Amino acid sequence: MARYFFNMQSEPDLDGTEFDSETDAKCAAVQFAGSLLTHEPSLISASDTWRLEVADEGGMIIYALTVAASDAPQGKALLTA
Repeated sequence: MARYFFNMQSEPDLDGTEFDSETDAKCAAVQFAGSLLTHEPSLISASDTWRLEVADEGGMIIYALTVAASDAPQGKALLTA
């Protein structure tokens, strides 16, 4: 097992979590981000971005998840397919 760290912009993960594989760490990061943003939507607001980085034990970033939001211009119609 290897230890991975889920670092947010201003909050480094000092403890890390052990996963069997890099793929497991990446999947857990997506689940963590979804849960966190569900419970704390104020982490991202209009015209803002939020980023979660997954780093290995050596500090190398192996995965990054970025969520961006922006207000739509007034009067702009929705795109339809």
